[in-house]
Amino acid sequence: MEFERLTRTTRYLDPRKDYQQTTIESEIRKDPLTGMSGRIAHFAGVHFPEIDLEELSRLSLSRGSCPFCPELVEQVTPKFPPNINPQGRFHQGEAVVFPNLSPYDTHSAVTVMTKAHLVPVADLTPQRLQDAFGISIDYFRAVNQVERHMGYGLISWNYFPMAGASLLHPHLQIYATDHPGNFLGAEIEAAKRYREQTGHIFWDDLIAEERRRGERYLGRIGNTEWLMPFVPQSFIADVEAIFPERYSILDLTATDLRDFSVGLQHVFRYMEQHQIYSFNLAFFPGASLVDDTWVHAKLSFRGMFNPLLHSADVSAIRQLYDEPFTTSYPEEVARELAPTFQQ
Repeated sequence: MEFERLTRTTRYLDPRKDYQQTTIESEIRKDPLTGMSGRIAHFAGVHFPEIDLEELSRLSLSRGSCPFCPELVEQVTPKFPPNINPQGRFHQGEAVVFPNLSPYDTHSAVTVMTKAHLVPVADLTPQRLQDAFGISIDYFRAVNQVERHMGYGLISWNYFPMAGASLLHPHLQIYATDHPGNFLGAEIEAAKRYREQTGHIFWDDLIAEERRRGERYLGRIGNTEWLMPFVPQSFIADVEAIFPERYSILDLTATDLRDFSVGLQHVFRYMEQHQIYSFNLAFFPGASLVDDTWVHAKLSFRGMFNPLLHSADVSAIRQLYDEPFTTSYPEEVARELAPTFQQ
């Protein structure tokens, strides 16, 4: 397994140092599975000012009520046909699942995660998370039972507006599809090639190698293994959880989801300490054992390059050249985050 780094050195006369010659190093990295590239660069410094969450909540409700709040969710959201759910919606704890009015595929739904409208990361408790993820998978089980086929059960989460959330109220986008998307599709094809060439599951070897190196490995929480990806998607940092020997989203057990939800608490505390308010999260499953892919999930921190101007953190390099770059070395973030996984 190769962790390829291409170091680049830039020299210029720096006006901040009376035009003395300055040397800056950056890196191009290749993902050890897919070979996709990303850059560690643009070290200008990113600052995260404190956000008034109560004001954000007020603004989110300034044009009317939220359809996901308890007083409306059972009145204005659609229902499933009886063959999917005889009661029309799925419920577990505070979580409720209903069809997506603007579907992404034939079977597409929304999971409202909490009764509360504004939920800071400190209040995203393991129980709330486990209920939301668990009832989402129950929906996939129902789809699989009706169709005798499900494909890929995809769960994604845009937490807060900077991550693309159209509503502040915490909710998941979930859908079953035969088309896993470009990124997951590339991972699956690469994982199959890796198995053919080595006889091993890539994710098993990745965990062993990251443990051995210790640079990006964070720890084990129950049935989940945690690490920092070698090539992040976020301009801040990514955190990855791997579910060993789980190949489909339907393979995940209540214990797996509990362990994952507990592990996320360590990540959320890091966010609080660094005033990071937003993230994307997604599960990356195979369809079955034949995909040679263990289920894994990534949490990708989101923010703004220039909060004063509300500058998005996705520029032309990411949007059009499709090459992510991050302003922090994953190894440095791992040194801060790993000790919390040992507590």
